[in-house]
Amino acid sequence: MPPLITTGLAPGQIQLYDNYIPSLAAGSYDVKVAPTVTGIDASNWFVDIHQRLEVRQPQFTVDPVHVGERFPPDRSNGLYAADLPFVVLNDRALPWEREITGDRTVPWMALLTLQTDEIVLDPVTNRQFRSIAVAEFLAADPAGKIQKPDIKPEWVPDDVLHATMQSIVIPAKVFSAVVPRLDELASLTHVRATDTGDQAESDAIEDGWYGIVISNRFPDSRVAADLSGSLNFACLVSPEGFTSILPGNGAPSMEFVQLCVLANWSFVSNPAASESFSDLMESLVTKEAGNPGNLLLRIPAAGAPSPALTRLQDGYAPFSYHTPVGEDTFAWYRGPLTPVMPQPLPRRQNGTHYLSSSEVTIYQQNQGVFDLSYAAAFQIGRAVGLADRAFSIGMLNSRREVATNVRTIQERIETGRYNDLPVKALLEHGLERKNLTRQFNAGATERLRQTFLALNERTATKEGAPLRRGRNEAALSNPHLRLQKLFAREDVQQLIAEQVEGMNTVTDFLAALALLQNVPFNQLIPYQRMLPPESIRFFYVDQDWIESLVDGALSIGVDSSRAVQITGVMREPIRRVVRRKVGLYRAKRRKLPHLRVDTTGSEAFPARSGILIRSALVAGWPGLVVRADDGSTEILRMERLSDDVLIILFNGIPQTVRFSEPWHGLRFGVRGMETSENKVQLRSAVGAPLNRLFPENGPFRDYYRTQSGVGQRVIDVQRLLPALASAAGFTMSPAGFATEMFQAPQRLSFV
Repeated sequence: MPPLITTGLAPGQIQLYDNYIPSLAAGSYDVKVAPTVTGIDASNWFVDIHQRLEVRQPQFTVDPVHVGERFPPDRSNGLYAADLPFVVLNDRALPWEREITGDRTVPWMALLTLQTDEIVLDPVTNRQFRSIAVAEFLAADPAGKIQKPDIKPEWVPDDVLHATMQSIVIPAKVFSAVVPRLDELASLTHVRATDTGDQAESDAIEDGWYGIVISNRFPDSRVAADLSGSLNFACLVSPEGFTSILPGNGAPSMEFVQLCVLANWSFVSNPAASESFSDLMESLVTKEAGNPGNLLLRIPAAGAPSPALTRLQDGYAPFSYHTPVGEDTFAWYRGPLTPVMPQPLPRRQNGTHYLSSSEVTIYQQNQGVFDLSYAAAFQIGRAVGLADRAFSIGMLNSRREVATNVRTIQERIETGRYNDLPVKALLEHGLERKNLTRQFNAGATERLRQTFLALNERTATKEGAPLRRGRNEAALSNPHLRLQKLFAREDVQQLIAEQVEGMNTVTDFLAALALLQNVPFNQLIPYQRMLPPESIRFFYVDQDWIESLVDGALSIGVDSSRAVQITGVMREPIRRVVRRKVGLYRAKRRKLPHLRVDTTGSEAFPARSGILIRSALVAGWPGLVVRADDGSTEILRMERLSDDVLIILFNGIPQTVRFSEPWHGLRFGVRGMETSENKVQLRSAVGAPLNRLFPENGPFRDYYRTQSGVGQRVIDVQRLLPALASAAGFTMSPAGFATEMFQAPQRLSFV
């Protein structure tokens, strides 16, 4: 069994295990604690402690979060005749958490592939799947036609009996022809360990360990007269309570059998369809008629050269605009994702941040049109920051703390009594009492002498112009200039930078914001035609848009010139911390330290380019593997924004990007099922190709249970395993069987 740690495998590596048996089986346990003391008689001091524990495991339902990728994808339409359906379970121990025989290596679940006419419709709802209470599922059929599992209701806790579950009813002949034999269940289930670093994050457990359950039946792929394919249902069922009537052990005694369904999905297998992984990937490019420019993120437009066309080609979109003075016109807007390298904005002369959206509103005088891209970014950052209570309060408190510290430092420096103390010491509690007393005693004579001199000099001056001593000249200057002079000190800047390091709530939020987390999607893609269905778009990231976004968030609570100064001096330390944390963002969210990207040396925010995909590919393959093959460009963010939209941000501009099927979801099946030469590509025990096909003579269908009827596409696993073992040269365990049935992953590279 694999250890309870992350895999530690390199991208593209897979390790297979026969099973993962939990150390604690379901059932009731009595725990007894009997304390003992040696050396003295303590027989009456302590009493034994008894505790009864009940360990429950799933039986009639499975938490949906544990059900991961499914192949073929749900509601897809493709050529699946040569593929065995399978389901990826995010909890690797799930298939072995219940015991249905005396052997714990036998899983308690199986995956069935069924046709539409093989499922009896519910007479009430006219649907294939029935939602009923567990108690109803276990109750005997009044008509005596439907065989139920041999599970007594009294064996089931009351709360479980009243829970809702799903079930299907199938004919007894289908049950006997399709359901795996008891000794085949283990061979159709295994554990897979793989690296998930090149995949998008999900709500599932992402430690790289997965349980895989494979169907023993190829999908129905008959083509109807209208060239439509065949609808198939994949059902993860529990054979618990049916072991005595599983094929090879017996036969159902009634006309129908009702099974517990733990998960299900449907798909259409059609030789004429084109929704396989490679088909979907290639269509993202071929539909653009070979024009690379069409793969850029912008509104498709053509026509005679004009300023408006240039703007559209540069990624802008026109929107109606009601100006502050009441005029109605239109303005240009472009989000942070651009098809061209954006020109940098001029920075403020003093290097501080932008204070308002008006400062980044651009007016194109030659066209009489406003560009509101950066003004909108500022307002978005401000709105998103205000919407996050933790960030807004954290920002206000941090600015207030800096202001308090600066005020204390300024007051104590201007007394002229602490010139020998470092800045940090000026913030110590009780400094006036501790250090003032020391300095007073050390220089009492000198101060008395200066006092008498001052008295003499005051007498010599005319009335109304007293000479003040004890405070330096900075105390008499403009407060704004005094603060500016203080902020110019290197030790004060270092002190503020150290404080910023502790502002985790603020800097964590801004790091996510710099990667466009929480930015509304319609601000990223302002016009739907920029990202139509079944499309892939490449883009640069506008650094100034990100700067304006962050400035907007930092502007929360800035209500005075002093707050402006403090925010300005905090901005650069905040930017440095945020730049560093941007590189940690994905590693932290995925809990995979090796995904950390070193962004400490960046002068700007690291996200420089990226990709958007809107396709059934994202929904069907949520574990889609994306990798920049140049070896130097790393992924800062890869996340599904919806079921069919994926965003990827790079810390540079990659030369080659490769997309491939997820390693934990590699397909199972044979080659060439559409011909008579369907074969298995043999591999060694470590997965290396042997350059031999199986069977050597004859088609793979020779290992079906029957050559006609219901079982004509059901693999006779019991007969296939010894033949495969002999051909491959090693014992065919569940992991070995999976190794032989793997299909090479499909991939596509963009250069």
